[in-house]
Amino acid sequence: MKIILLIVNPVSGKKIAKKLLPSAVLELQNSQFQLKIIESEYKGHIEKILNTYSIENYYCCCIMGGDGSFHEAINGLMKRLDNLKIPLCLMPAGSGNSLARDLGILDLKTAISSIINGKKLNIDVARIDCDNQQIYSVNIAGWGMVATVGINAERFRWLGTSRYTILSLFEIIFKKTNSANIIYYDQDNKKYQLDDSFMFAALCNTIHTGKGMKIAPKAKLNDGLIDLVVIKDASRLKLLRLMSKLFSGKHIYDDIVEYSHISKFKLKTNITSQLNIDGEIKGSAPFELTVIPNAIEIIN
Repeated sequence: MKIILLIVNPVSGKKIAKKLLPSAVLELQNSQFQLKIIESEYKGHIEKILNTYSIENYYCCCIMGGDGSFHEAINGLMKRLDNLKIPLCLMPAGSGNSLARDLGILDLKTAISSIINGKKLNIDVARIDCDNQQIYSVNIAGWGMVATVGINAERFRWLGTSRYTILSLFEIIFKKTNSANIIYYDQDNKKYQLDDSFMFAALCNTIHTGKGMKIAPKAKLNDGLIDLVVIKDASRLKLLRLMSKLFSGKHIYDDIVEYSHISKFKLKTNITSQLNIDGEIKGSAPFELTVIPNAIEIIN
């Protein structure tokens, strides 16, 4: 009998994991899976579990949570001293569920069907070097407005998922640009350099970010590349018009947007500024990013 390590984040999103758990357990047990269930107790706990737990006898590790929970799981596996990895799967229970949108797994029924079918996919992971540490990302690494909105969003959780749109509008109104030197390499290892003021830079492995925004509409999870989206400084009116295109992905055709498929990235700035990595505020600029192709196996 296959054994699944099921890690549940009870406070993810709208705290719906505990409501979903009984149905998930019943469905998986009826499909002849044995379960080992661990409930995370604090921020960083999922990373610690997958970094230290004996996982060699498990068929897979299923994360019931959101993008932050999966981010912890990825970092736990990538930082293991024994380099041992098992397939990961996701039961979406977060507020944004960006990775789940790219995988087409937006409800419990679909998630369980994926586990039962057992189809596996190798996906890329981005390694971010900053602050004398390495952080791994499977969704987005954002600098500038992307990070500022994420920081402020924690104080406005009572607004729900609409807080990201509202706070983005405020950022445009006050128009806080950031100067930086950006160097990146494309898939042919050709070097490019940008030295200017920017609203933000986002490095995306997934199409979706936040609550359904298609920040990187051409991104693929397993192409060995990360999609770079840079928004240059522009008038408030132009930035507001651009905002309305983020949900369709049409913003990438605007002349104030730099959009590229890249393999390596480096950002230097005179002012230390925080990063948004998979929806978590951690790390700071200056930083470097490298793509690790096919680093993690997931069940999809």
